[in-house]
Amino acid sequence: MLLAALAAAVEISTVVAPAPLTAVAAERSGLGRQALRFLAGRAGDPDPDVRAAVAAAWGEIGNRAALPMLKKSVKDRNDYVRVEAAVSLHRLGQEQGRQALMTLVRSSAVPEGKLSAAQEMRFMARTKARAAALIRLSEMGNEDVVALMESTLSDPSGAVRDATAVALCRLGLDEEFSKQFLEAAQDKDDSVRAAAIKALGDAGLASARPALIAAAGDPSAAVRAEAVAALAAAVDQTLAPVFVERLKDENPRVRYLAAGGLSRISEDSAVAPVLRRLAADEKTPDLALKALAGLAGRGEKIDISLAERSLSANDIDGRMLALEVLFAAPGDESLRLLARVMDEDASVRVRVAAASMLVRRLQSQGGR
Repeated sequence: MLLAALAAAVEISTVVAPAPLTAVAAERSGLGRQALRFLAGRAGDPDPDVRAAVAAAWGEIGNRAALPMLKKSVKDRNDYVRVEAAVSLHRLGQEQGRQALMTLVRSSAVPEGKLSAAQEMRFMARTKARAAALIRLSEMGNEDVVALMESTLSDPSGAVRDATAVALCRLGLDEEFSKQFLEAAQDKDDSVRAAAIKALGDAGLASARPALIAAAGDPSAAVRAEAVAALAAAVDQTLAPVFVERLKDENPRVRYLAAGGLSRISEDSAVAPVLRRLAADEKTPDLALKALAGLAGRGEKIDISLAERSLSANDIDGRMLALEVLFAAPGDESLRLLARVMDEDASVRVRVAAASMLVRRLQSQGGR
């Protein structure tokens, strides 16, 4: 019953078509059902990272038939699973999602007495989850959320206070914190500057854009990486020159982040030749894959052979990058490769990602 309802998310149009197209439609519908069945079966996986990924996937897919599973996941014993389930519930129009995040933020009791190593680790994990919940609540702001944040400004945890400041900036409610972050971005200490640039990026402030652009040329690679990551997340069409310059950076992570930022710019005609050059250089497969995904996203026909070979990479990150390319590239072959990863990959998290991408591809323009 639940699977039948979920399958409605990927039903192919029933417009009359020639026999070959009908066969293709049937294959795609079957792949969608297989992917939904796989995701539903992993909702109770022993690995909390997998459960969290599944909970997030339901929100990305956007099918209300997953609500019963999400309402169960929002009570999961793992805080991060609860966060992802709550966000997905909110995406699907359920106030329960916002309330669940607020409840998690309020769970701030500091254990008394000397803590064992295990207790201390659990407390630290809870603190990080509360901080993450505050950031996600900034996407759901209402009077109750703002009132909660006013109280967490004086929380015993510095991480929670910092997350509150970022969340309030995202809501456009406190310029004082943005000024503090901008001042810290000029600090002599590399780690302080990096933390401040990350906070400015997380806050998503347009007024911080000049500071982020300046930080992209900082002497510290850590600061440059945070700056380029923040600029890439902004998806600003005018930032192409910054990313092109950072492709020459001596630090490989900065170059990778710059390629990612460039791949998200779709309107600057000067970007495509740069992406093509990156895509052709397989000596740096991570940059090439980012470029291929960007080209596909621009509507260009690409060769997915590098992505297919990268599905055999030893590291999960490399395989995830390959999935990005397959998700962006139209055609039945990329769909079949996504299905193969969902069936065969050694990592369940990679299989969950492939299943989610497969369903979303099928939802988009009949599978493209």
